[in-house]
Amino acid sequence: MNFDWAGKIVIVTGGGGGMGQAAAKRFAEAGAKTFVFGRTLESLEESAALSPNIVPVVCDVADSGSVASAMAEVLEHGVPFALIHTAGINTPDRFMAHADPTRIASEASWRKVIEINVLGVVNMIQAVAEPMGANGGGRIVVVSSTAGHGFDSYAGVPYTASKWAVHGLLLTARMQLNAWGIVLSEYAPGEANTPIVDKRPVLPNPEHRATMIQTGDCADALFFIASQGHSMSVIQLPAYQPFGGMPPQITAPWLAGLEIKPVA
Repeated sequence: MNFDWAGKIVIVTGGGGGMGQAAAKRFAEAGAKTFVFGRTLESLEESAALSPNIVPVVCDVADSGSVASAMAEVLEHGVPFALIHTAGINTPDRFMAHADPTRIASEASWRKVIEINVLGVVNMIQAVAEPMGANGGGRIVVVSSTAGHGFDSYAGVPYTASKWAVHGLLLTARMQLNAWGIVLSEYAPGEANTPIVDKRPVLPNPEHRATMIQTGDCADALFFIASQGHSMSVIQLPAYQPFGGMPPQITAPWLAGLEIKPVA
């Protein structure tokens, strides 16, 4: 395991905020020249201000042409040793059936979630695989979710479907990429206090957010996974078990929003 990233090039998608921004800062502090990909320059510049080792590159991971342009910019500086893929979205409309039509996931929402959460992973892995493999290999760590490993009552159907797809993609692609010297790993956090939480139908209160996995925790996990030479599939849960019930001092704010009632 090697925690010295001096001289290495790292790409972090979703690098304009949340988990991606925290991860970019962690790799930059370890010496890596870190390129942050994201859809808006303003958010990326905020990340770049955290370290002289962070370079902003506007990129929409769901658009293969945008990915190709962004990769060309990175390759001018050298071949990336690692891809840390954190980019992902969710939508407020999360149901297959509901008395309120606005809560039923629209076709547009389905397409947007699948394009970013699944095809975004495909586009980025394919973009880095050839140069990374030709350069002797490297590391790819993709953020999935515990929603892709089991039942999640509040992630919603489109998001859950997308993360199951990512989980299966990574399991299948792992050995294919190993043949190129590329170590492919999966990071599946549970409830994390990132901007995606703001898309929930019912927002958590500050007390609840404080018990979640924080972005710095995510960054440490991603850094650890990428720093060792073996493939990993890491599930990280907060100190409480979100799927087994909240601790007494924390209410379950999702029940009212999802119209699910606790057992009397």
